[in-house]
Amino acid sequence: MEFMPGLVLAGVGAGLYQPVMFAAAGLLPARQRSLGSGVLMMSRQGGSALGVAALVVITGGAARPGLDALRAGGVFTAVTAALAAVAGAALRTRIRTGNGQTRTAPGESRESGTDPIRHH
Repeated sequence: MEFMPGLVLAGVGAGLYQPVMFAAAGLLPARQRSLGSGVLMMSRQGGSALGVAALVVITGGAARPGLDALRAGGVFTAVTAALAAVAGAALRTRIRTGNGQTRTAPGESRESGTDPIRHH
């Protein structure tokens, strides 16, 4: 039962970011959706592995880390999340054009919203 708050927090976090990521993958042209889904899954697994590895290093690999080590891990997690949010906001801002509309994805037609290579 000691680990239950962490599991609840992990579930809430996944519930907050996964719908956004799947929606973003759904905006890709039809021929690139499987690639987008693969990149999403790879980034999830890689990010989880790196996060766990960083927290093990921060807590010193102890089976029952002290409160100071757990606080340091919490600060690391919060700073990392804030940096990811800033990076995401910066990327989103770069996609917008001067008149406030988003650019058309490479290989996608403005008129039909379909991939011109597949729909001649």
